[in-house]
Amino acid sequence: MGNWVEICVFATKETGPDPIYLASSLNDWQPNDPAFRLRHDATDGFLKVKFFVSAREIAFKFTKGSWETEEVNRRGQPLANRVWRQGDDPKMVLHIENWKDEAAQIETHLRQISVSVWQEAMWMPTLNRHRKIWVYLPPDYAQSHKRYPVVYMHDAQNLFDEAASPYQKWEVGQTLNWLFEATGWGCIVIGIEHGNEYRLAEYSPFPNPNHGGGEGDVYLQFLIETLKPAVDEQFRTLPQAEHSLMVGSSMGGLISIYAALQYGNVFGKVAAFSPSLWWGHEVYALAAQTPYDFVHKMVLLGGEKESDEMLPDLLAMYYTLTDNGYFEHKIHLDFYQDGTHTESFWGREFEKAIRWLMSDQLPPMPEESVTTFDQETRLLHIHKPFRKAELLNSYGKIIYKITQTESSVIPIPAHWKGLHALKCFLFDQRIEVKKVWL
Repeated sequence: MGNWVEICVFATKETGPDPIYLASSLNDWQPNDPAFRLRHDATDGFLKVKFFVSAREIAFKFTKGSWETEEVNRRGQPLANRVWRQGDDPKMVLHIENWKDEAAQIETHLRQISVSVWQEAMWMPTLNRHRKIWVYLPPDYAQSHKRYPVVYMHDAQNLFDEAASPYQKWEVGQTLNWLFEATGWGCIVIGIEHGNEYRLAEYSPFPNPNHGGGEGDVYLQFLIETLKPAVDEQFRTLPQAEHSLMVGSSMGGLISIYAALQYGNVFGKVAAFSPSLWWGHEVYALAAQTPYDFVHKMVLLGGEKESDEMLPDLLAMYYTLTDNGYFEHKIHLDFYQDGTHTESFWGREFEKAIRWLMSDQLPPMPEESVTTFDQETRLLHIHKPFRKAELLNSYGKIIYKITQTESSVIPIPAHWKGLHALKCFLFDQRIEVKKVWL
C-alpha cells in the first residue's frame, strides 16, 4: 500500500534558474538526487516532482544541489523539515522563500546591528533589585530625526546575539534589520534581563500553590514608573500606548497578557508566545472582566510540540476575550505543527507578530488567510491553500474534516449553531485557528 505524491512549487524569482531538488527521508537526504529533481510544467507553470510513498510520513527540504544551497526563510534562518503524512493531500503546492547561499550574500550588511547594554544595573525601586537593560536601535536612528515605536521584551539574555547566554537566541536585531530593509519601518527594542532566581516570581501576576511567585504587578510597576519614563527621556520614542509594545514567551508571555489586560493604557499591543497559562485560572477571570475596549491588539502563539495543553489553553484565552466582546481583528492566534518551546521558534515568528500588531504602519505577511461564513447558503469558505481543515464544536470535538482536494467549502447543517473553531493545516506547517459563529 502507498500513495503517489506530487510536490509542486510556484515558479517565482526566488526559485531562480538553478535546478531544484527534493532531499528527503526517501533518498537518505541526498541534496542532488536526479530522481528527485523538480521539472517545469508548461501547462500551469509549476515546478514538480512526483514519487511513490509507502511510508506513513516523509520529511523533506528543497535544495539547489547542495546543503550550502538549501532553502531557508526570508531572513536566511534554517527551516524545519517539511512533512507529508498519510492522509494528507497527495498534491502539495508550496513556495520557496529564500536560499542559504543567497541570504548569506546580504547577511554581512544586515548584521551591522546597533545593540548594546544601555543600563548595566538599573535600580528597581519597587523590588529593591538591580537589572541589566539592553537596547536595539533601528538602522536609521543616528541619521534621522524621527520618533519610533518601542518594543519592551522580557528575557533579554536570549534576544540578541550580543547577549551572554548559553541558550538559543531570538535574533531580534537581525529580524528587525531585515524588516527595515524590506519596508523602511523601524522600532526601538528595550530588552529587560530576567532576574535568574527571581524570574518566576516577577513574571507571575498571581501566586501559584506549587511554585509561589506573584510579583508580576510590582515588576510591571518598575516598567511603567521607572523604565519607560527613562526610555522616553533618553530616546526619540512615540510614548503613546498604541506605539508601546510588549513581547514575551513562556512566563514572559503570561506577564505580557496580564500587562495587556491590566495596563492596556500603557502597553497597547502585546504578543504572548507560548504563554504559561497553566500558572493559574486567575488570568482567565481577569480576561473575562477587562473592558473589551481596553486592549488594543494581541497576538497569541503556540506549537504542537510544546504540550498537549498549549492549544486548549490558547483557545480558552482566545474564547474568553472574544466572548467578552473583543473584536476578532484585535486578537490573532497562530499555532504551528513544528512549534517547540524554544527561542528559535519564537524568533522565527517574531516578524509576523510585529507586522500584525503594527498593521496600521506595515504591510501584512504574505498569505494571511481569510475565512468567511455565508449565513444564507450556510457555507463556510476557506480562502487560502490548505492541506486539511477540521471544524470543532465548542467542546473541542471534531465534527467535520476536509482536505483541499475535496473542497474548500464546508456545508453547515442548520442545527450546527453557535461557537465553533476552524483549524486549517497549512503548507508551511502552520495551523491557523479561527473562531467562527455558525
